[in-house]
Order: sequence, then structure tokens, then C-alpha cells
Amino acid sequence: MTLIFLPVEEYNGENSATRTCAINKEVWSITRPDSIKSNSDVTQYYFATNYNPTTNQWAIAADSDEQVKIHPDVDLTTLLSILPNVTQAEKDQLSAYINANRGGSVPFYTLIPSSSTQLTEAEAIGQGWDMYSDEVITDYI
Repeated sequence: MTLIFLPVEEYNGENSATRTCAINKEVWSITRPDSIKSNSDVTQYYFATNYNPTTNQWAIAADSDEQVKIHPDVDLTTLLSILPNVTQAEKDQLSAYINANRGGSVPFYTLIPSSSTQLTEAEAIGQGWDMYSDEVITDYI
């Protein structure tokens, strides 16, 4: 297991918490698309999140090797639309990769855009990320 932290920047008026939740929901939608979600689902997010009290920034915390199941009915429209710093060529590549793996699984690290900042646990701690925060991301949206 390789724990990584993916800090999410504020963009175009949306704060880090809002964007982190949106991205995390869309990763969950790769496995459980809207067509099969239910009001009784216990979560709408795939990964844990962490908070940096110094910068008021949020990050997705994930095992980079985790196998993400690709549902056969996955729809990437929303996910691709909320990644403004990702080139169209990389979005096309990601879309082709996910489509080629429908019904299978892929390691999470293969879904991370090249433009994303990745921190190790030691780097995150060194930069002030709170590993045991009681902060709740939805309080920041």
C-alpha cells in the first residue's frame, strides 16, 4: 500500500472542499454510476479526505495501488468536465482507458491526471496536513 495525498486547488470560484467532494463523488461514480445509486446508499464518496488547517485546503487520501472497479455503465461526462487543468488529450486518453476496462478494475494511480500534485504521507505531514483531523469536509462547502 502506498498512501498518497492529492491536494485539490480552488478553481474558478469553487473552494477546495467543494472541488474535493465533486471529484471524490465522480470517482465513486466510476464504480457505482448514477443509474444504480440509491437513496439508501451509505456513502457518495470513494476515498477519505484530509484537511490542511494552515492553507484551508482539502486533499483526497488514497492507496495509489487500490483497484478501482469500472462499472460497465460508467459515464465520465461529469468527471471529465470538473478537471479543468487536465488537457483534452489526457482526458481522451483517460476516457479510452476507462472504456477499455469496463467491467474490470484498474489501479487508482492510473486514473490520476499528470497535472495533479501528489504527496507522500511524510510530505503531507511536513506540509501541515492533519492526519487525525476532526474537520468535516461538508462544513466547508
